[in-house]
Formats: sequence, C-alpha cells, structure tokens
Amino acid sequence: MITATYWASQTKEFRSAADVLRWLAENTQQHGWSRSIESYWLTAPEDHGDYWLWQRTHVRLTKEDYARVYRLQRRYAQFCRHMREVDPDWQDGEKTYWMDNSVDVKQHSRTYPGLTRTVQLVGPHGDAC
Repeated sequence: MITATYWASQTKEFRSAADVLRWLAENTQQHGWSRSIESYWLTAPEDHGDYWLWQRTHVRLTKEDYARVYRLQRRYAQFCRHMREVDPDWQDGEKTYWMDNSVDVKQHSRTYPGLTRTVQLVGPHGDAC
C-alpha cells in the first residue's frame, strides 16, 4: 500500500506502484497534452526525487515509494521498447531513394503478419538541402 500526500493535507491511497503510474497518466497534462505511462517523465530518486512530480501533480511520496514507482516506470518503458523494436523481428523490404539523398526502407514484421513500419536509413544531406 502506498500512501501519498495530495495537495497539503489530503492523503491518497494506492494499492501498488502501478496504480500510481495509472493515476499519473490519467490526471496529468503537460502543456495541454496527456502523457502515457511509457513516456511519463520522472527524475531519478537520487537526483531530485519527487520534486517535479509534486510540482506537476501536487502528490508527495516517501523516498522508498517514489523509488518503487520510478523503477516500475523505467522497466515498463523498456518492455514497451522491446515490444516495439525487438519482438516484431523486422525484415527490410523495399527502399525508397529521395531527391534530397535520403533513403527510407519499409520493414515488415516476421512475427506479426501485416505489421509494417518505415525507417529512415540516411537523413537528408548534400546540395539538395
């Protein structure tokens, strides 16, 4: 059970670090945009701890609880990257050579049929820019 101080005097109860992350994703906006759990920005516990979390959401956590939430969020981000980049087992397909000397390749997933993405191999460069 994680107990957080909300605003100045209210307390908020969370069952786990995952509940804290879900609550942050639902109740926090940065510059008018909602954030996903994967892309939510938390500072390392040894840097400023929950200072920026408190600035954005007015939630205070103990150092131990904040460290648990931070570790879970980093682990979840690694899992999302693995599912996006490694697990589909991308295979190169057709290449497109553009007039600005950039090269794009269309990749197809071996694991999930029908899943494709386009990756830029070479960025724009040369006289055309």
